[in-house]
Formats: sequence, C-alpha cells, structure tokens
Amino acid sequence: MSRNDFLTGLRQHKFIQTLFAPQPDHPNLPDDFGRALTLMGGVWDDTFLRSPQNGYTPLNAYLRGLYPADSQFCTATPEIIAEVDFNARTQAASLKDVDVGVVRACFGVAETGAVFLSDPQLCVNSLSAMAKNLVVLLDVKHIIEHLHLAHRQPQPFNARYTVMVTGPAAMADSESALMLGAKGVKSLRVIAI
Repeated sequence: MSRNDFLTGLRQHKFIQTLFAPQPDHPNLPDDFGRALTLMGGVWDDTFLRSPQNGYTPLNAYLRGLYPADSQFCTATPEIIAEVDFNARTQAASLKDVDVGVVRACFGVAETGAVFLSDPQLCVNSLSAMAKNLVVLLDVKHIIEHLHLAHRQPQPFNARYTVMVTGPAAMADSESALMLGAKGVKSLRVIAI
C-alpha cells in the first residue's frame, strides 16, 4: 500500500478500526489500573478490598502488617494512626525520617496507572516525595478510563497544587544501573478500598 493510499484511507476513516482497536463495552477499570501501575513499578494491592467481611481487618492493622514494626508512619488520612503528626504548617524537612506516608487519591487513571493527588489530600505537598514509601488509598469507584476524562473531575480546578504519580521515583544512568528512590519514594503501593 502506498503512502498516498494509506493517508486517503485515513481521511475516509477506513483504517480507524485497525489503528485503534475497539474498547470493551464494560472495561474492568480496577484490573486495567493494576496492570498499568505494575508496569510502572508500583504495587496494586486489592487484598484488603477482596477480604471477606467476616474476617474483616481494620485498614490501619492491615497496613501496619505490610511494613516493619519500627516503621514511622505519617498520614494525611483519618483511617491510619501515625507516629508523625503534621498539618499544613509542617515544615517539609521534618518529614525526612518518615518511612511510610499515607494519602488518599482523588482518582486514578486506568490507562496509565497514575493516581491524582492535590494539596487537600497531601496536606504538606512534599509528603509525596519525602516519605521512603508512599501508600495511596484509592476508591475503585474513582478510577477513570483514560486521561481524556480527567478534565471532567472537579479536583484539578479546585486545588492550588496537583501531582499525578505513577510508580516509585527512579533514575537510570547510561550504564543501565537503575536506582529506585534516588530522588523520591522508593516504593508506591496503591491500596484499593
């Protein structure tokens, strides 16, 4: 096929189905989100969500069981009890010894595995970069299909600060040495709730 035939076909919408495969009518957004997040180096944790109600473990106890007993927690959510207290006036440098930072995402994007965080959820903006491990609580009802739908969410337009996080911070050099957490969190765990 010549270049001209191909471009003519595109103009006449003959190749759209070939180039862009049709999406399922009812995509499984949590599974799609989990796959994308895992590809980016994050951890999708839906164990808490899938646990039977008769063996219910409080979220705080579940999260504490994932990290060493001497870990220092700092949280911007009321569900988790933390050793490090902070508020909007807390200095960012005081968070340098935090082992686990816990925040709640406004929404997640299934296409990229990204979570959307803003200043009301973070309280201190640097929490998403200063904690050694970042745990994000994500309500599966707040997962959108792709980034084009993000503009329909009210949070981006009502916040002073926003960030989309996809996976832990990583840096690689020309010798193919990959370092996780070189300039940010070493691990990102998104817990489905």
